[in-house]
Amino acid sequence: SIKGENMLGFYRNLAKLTRTASKIAGKKGTDLPGKVLRKVNDNVLTKLASHFDEIVFVTGTNGKTTTSNLIGHTLKTAGENFVNNFEGANMLDGIISTFAIQAKNDTKLAIIEIDEGSIRRVMKYITPTKFVINNFFRDQIDRFGEIDTLIATIGEQLEGKNIQLILNSDDPFVARLSKYGEDNIYFGISKDAYKFSDFGISESKFCPNCGMELIYDHVHYSQLGFYHCSKCDFKHRDVKYEVTNATVEPFINMTINEDTLIETKLAGDYNIYNLLAAYSLLKELGLQDEKIKYGLESYTATNGRMQSISLASGSTVLLNLAKNPAGLNASLAIANSIKEEINYLLVLNDNGADGIDISWIWDTDFDILNEQKINNIVCSGKRAKELALRLKYSGLNANVVVLESISEAVEKLKSYKEKYAIAIPNYTALVETQKELEK
Repeated sequence: SIKGENMLGFYRNLAKLTRTASKIAGKKGTDLPGKVLRKVNDNVLTKLASHFDEIVFVTGTNGKTTTSNLIGHTLKTAGENFVNNFEGANMLDGIISTFAIQAKNDTKLAIIEIDEGSIRRVMKYITPTKFVINNFFRDQIDRFGEIDTLIATIGEQLEGKNIQLILNSDDPFVARLSKYGEDNIYFGISKDAYKFSDFGISESKFCPNCGMELIYDHVHYSQLGFYHCSKCDFKHRDVKYEVTNATVEPFINMTINEDTLIETKLAGDYNIYNLLAAYSLLKELGLQDEKIKYGLESYTATNGRMQSISLASGSTVLLNLAKNPAGLNASLAIANSIKEEINYLLVLNDNGADGIDISWIWDTDFDILNEQKINNIVCSGKRAKELALRLKYSGLNANVVVLESISEAVEKLKSYKEKYAIAIPNYTALVETQKELEK
């Protein structure tokens, strides 16, 4: 018998109560409220989002959490009223929790990071007005299937919905989705703006329209660059927002459209794309340049994405999530600019959320490490032994230690005296690795 705003109030109160109980039990409380609300009303997400004017989805294989958090942080510093799943709960239950717990009656804007494999399920209940898509790489094939299958599935959800797509034109996989959007916006990096490390693994070799080979005029890394089909009209689209110059020393300074300089506190050159994606969306939302600049420049990572952690020993650990070959290659290349001797902590689990198929570590270019001054590599997680075996075949001279317990592995890393270390866990290993490093 509860209706209208009273019903929304009931959902919100129930979600907050469930979240509190979950946290008391030692859990994060990000997904359980949504799960409980779906038991009450399977259509609850539609109800919770019904009064929103602007719902923005943010996705991509790599960098969606950072991009979403950059947008959320900037809107927060600008004093905007919005909801954002900043804790990274990007599947259906986590998204329901976000709307239920954060939204007020006058909240009209939502910035929602969404897992690529959850798009079909979530769009059964809500349709975004804008959709930011950054990149696609092979990732968790047992969950998502091959890239072509994933993109076809996403295209089916976008078709006929009049959604404005904000697309990375440098990625031909992303550009394939342009035919499903309305008034699309494109972003990218100019050919001579920045020289990326060679991360290898070109995922996209053939035209999605006719199957002929794609010809690249310039490659940034992997399949990202300037391309055109050798037969039909499929090609890199002209962009509205373009990085025209960038430096990474170690933090990113970048110029957009030749006149907007943004000096950030983010390391890792792949974050140039995440910053540009965030900038493009914020501009399309109508935020003023000075507010965008302040937000992006004041953002610091605290979620395990290029997070810097100072240890009691005086060492600094750079923590970064990696869960597929392209992401791990980019993470391994972070230390290319470090001249001192360093150590590594690599953590690999094969839980359901990770994808149980770990064969992707053999597609990773561990030869990147041969150019670095590495003393010790600690392998941890449920598949630590497989990591150590993979390293053996790369011919590294470093001392390799296998400790499946993450807490023991972190203690081992902390015992070393080198000034810098790089910690790279995969998905389910991230939170525990972060907690152990921060102790």
